[in-house]
Amino acid sequence: MKRVISLPEERERDFTVRQHKMAYAIGLWIIGAGIVFLVLELVFHLSAIPLWIYAVILAICLLGIMVCLEAKNRQLAVCKNHLYYSSLFGSVRHFRLEDIGSVKVAFNPPVGRDELKIYAGEGKQLCRLECSMRNVDKLIRCFHDNGIAVAMEKDTRQDLRDLVLQTAIDEGKLQSCSQKVYGQAKLLMEGWMERNKKLGAELSYGLAEYYGSRIDIEAQMQPEESRIKERGGGLPEDYLCLLEVYVKKDGSFVRDRKKQLLAMDFPVFYKRKAKTKEGEIRLYYNESWKSDLTNGLQSLEKYLPGHRFYLEQMELEHELKKEVSK
Repeated sequence: MKRVISLPEERERDFTVRQHKMAYAIGLWIIGAGIVFLVLELVFHLSAIPLWIYAVILAICLLGIMVCLEAKNRQLAVCKNHLYYSSLFGSVRHFRLEDIGSVKVAFNPPVGRDELKIYAGEGKQLCRLECSMRNVDKLIRCFHDNGIAVAMEKDTRQDLRDLVLQTAIDEGKLQSCSQKVYGQAKLLMEGWMERNKKLGAELSYGLAEYYGSRIDIEAQMQPEESRIKERGGGLPEDYLCLLEVYVKKDGSFVRDRKKQLLAMDFPVFYKRKAKTKEGEIRLYYNESWKSDLTNGLQSLEKYLPGHRFYLEQMELEHELKKEVSK
């Protein structure tokens, strides 16, 4: 490890973890509040002003200045396998991904827990960040992609905990892995239908494949051109496989009051560029689909009673599969 004079230029960085711009507004507001208190004290205080009041006003202004410095200086710049940490006062420390031994994350805003600590192999703390900073999710993916252990405290917010459930797998294992996913999903679906017979609802489910870049996230039914038809040599670089669940009754699809299909989908397999020095395209398995599906089924159980729905006899434009393969 060594000291460096300055941070790399923005164009040289892969991404930067830093405070949100709102921090500037908060800092300036605190400074402004301190100045207002000072003016009011000078204008309306008739007797001698105690020195402790000036001390309080000075402390408020210093707090605002520190918040602005935090927003301006404190950051972590990532350039391939090199990381540059700038402290509150602008001093810069340089270390590499290979220097990192472990990472600890705790993020539970209701009780004030918000920290991401990076440690060297010998246990020395390299730097400390907050999970509420911009691009922390990218940083955690970077650690995970490079095989660095990320320990999440049990009260850490679920969306961050899910990041370490994205596991890179070999494309040759896609078929066997998808079979297991379908089997696990089947148990959850059948268990739900058995418990909720009185609702009269059926679940139609399976795996559906897409070109990820061609999906219209605003569309209820995806455009036909986003379907994976012919691979011709492997999975496309924007491959995406979803577990899709549709609600049916008496063999008909269910639509809500807005005439939208009552359905859920969960990303299970996808390809993306790994945040490594080489930046290779990898296939990932998203283990968080199980907890997301469980939560979705619980919500569906509460939503269905007491709502008005429409039934429609129709066919899906695509096949819901029990397995997918390379």
